[in-house]
Amino acid sequence: MLNKRGQLTIFIILTIFIIGSTLVYFAFQQDLIQRPLNPDAERVYNFVQTCIEEEGVKTIYQVGETGGYYSPPNLSTESGAAIYYENGQNYMPSKMQVEEEISQSINDNLSLCAENFTDPILNISFGRVSTETKIQDEKVILNVNYPIRIMKAEDVIIIEDFKTEVPLRLGIVYNSVSEFMQTQDESQGICLSCLLEISEKNDLYVDMRDYDNQTTIFIFMDENSKIKDETFVWVFANKYEIENEE
Repeated sequence: MLNKRGQLTIFIILTIFIIGSTLVYFAFQQDLIQRPLNPDAERVYNFVQTCIEEEGVKTIYQVGETGGYYSPPNLSTESGAAIYYENGQNYMPSKMQVEEEISQSINDNLSLCAENFTDPILNISFGRVSTETKIQDEKVILNVNYPIRIMKAEDVIIIEDFKTEVPLRLGIVYNSVSEFMQTQDESQGICLSCLLEISEKNDLYVDMRDYDNQTTIFIFMDENSKIKDETFVWVFANKYEIENEE
């Protein structure tokens, strides 16, 4: 009886050990356990992380000023505002398109900042930037894959995954604009009461400016979204064949 109990105890211990080892292995494989960086790699990581944060903020503000685009689309005013409405058609970009525009801008421009890191004792090589953007109501999440190989003497370490959250209400602003665009009716012109209701509901301020005799510029401003005291704005234009009136 004692031998059987001893064998059972050993079996249980071995089972626990195997299960534990397996969990630890997969945890490392999936980055559930973070290995600490050495001081040199940490300096590089922190520098690049700051670049991502700064580039993310700059990009999102720029995208807002062009109506959701990295650079003005073909259908836009000479001033660079994307035209959302013309000849009864709604051309507002989808939220996924805006996310892709933000990602593309960061992919194209991040290295201009990150590769400014220099250290005479480190040999650093940078890979290709790949960004995934997720727009939420009150923040924008940026997941950036940027392989960076750091060599010091015989030591080599690779860092590649970065994440930052930009505290701007981009989702709320986008959804407000989208809701307003659903009210467009060529026969009725601009629904001012709709614009007022949407802006009050989401605590936004909306300005309208005549661009020419057919085109109106809309500026959605969010005083709740400020970084370094700069108000976030979303700018676009609509073209109407009739005189602008409610």
